[in-house]
Amino acid sequence: MTVLFKLGGSLLTLAGLPENLRAAVSERQQQEPCLILTGGGATADVVRDWSRVHQLPDETAHWLAIASLDLNRQLLESLLSWHSISTRAEFRRMTQRTPIPLLLDFNTFVKAEEPLSNRPLPHNWDVTTDSLAAWTALCWPARELVLLKSVPIPAGLTAQAASEQDLVDPYFPQLAQDLECISWCNLRHEPRVIQPWLKRGIPQAK
Repeated sequence: MTVLFKLGGSLLTLAGLPENLRAAVSERQQQEPCLILTGGGATADVVRDWSRVHQLPDETAHWLAIASLDLNRQLLESLLSWHSISTRAEFRRMTQRTPIPLLLDFNTFVKAEEPLSNRPLPHNWDVTTDSLAAWTALCWPARELVLLKSVPIPAGLTAQAASEQDLVDPYFPQLAQDLECISWCNLRHEPRVIQPWLKRGIPQAK
């Protein structure tokens, strides 16, 4: 099975990001192949500004925001020398001998996969890369979704409460309840440990 990591876009400005990301992924990589989806961060915020100033339709803003993720993925490629894939076949081919970490070209992946999905995503600002990652984990499928964030997750917090505190986006709780396992790691704080958060939507004790 696959472990899907979602790297929060705010972490792209973290000093020492390559070393910290490698360390986080290595916790899972020894047993299972790992796939990384990069968050939007400042590049997605630019699209938000465009959307507000130019009153863009939600559909237009949605696809511009997804396109912005590609720039962030290319940054990680440059920093880590990790390869990118956009299909399961590519993923299997590149991990069949060694469970190496790979970056997901989400722009290409979602355009091929969403028309076939029985659970299409809303195309509005209720969906950020938290939900994009959860949706990908469901349709891939991935055994575990690991959210790499800039903040801790309070013990016992539900997905709905996390959304109300702006720790995840508004649509995320609707997907979280169907995921087998969601974990959390505050990559800006020592020790950088991956902690269990939700199992089938139920908070796990710490």
